[in-house]
Amino acid sequence: MEQRAAPRARARLNDQLDPRVAGGTRGSWQACAEIGAPGYHPFGPTGANFNLLVDAAALDPVSGTASHRGYLCEVRPVA
Repeated sequence: MEQRAAPRARARLNDQLDPRVAGGTRGSWQACAEIGAPGYHPFGPTGANFNLLVDAAALDPVSGTASHRGYLCEVRPVA
């Protein structure tokens, strides 16, 4: 499988979740003036579209859709 992207993101730990679980929000590239969140290009190299991290070739055998709700990833601290 080809490597799709190597994004950098900030994570918050949550004692209620298994430490092997990471999550992202949908629509993370969209701006929100009400809370001061900037917008990002959804397909650019500095964008914030989690869907681009999932290999669309790995399809669910039942529905035939990409598995955006559950996908393996590597999370590690950066210096």
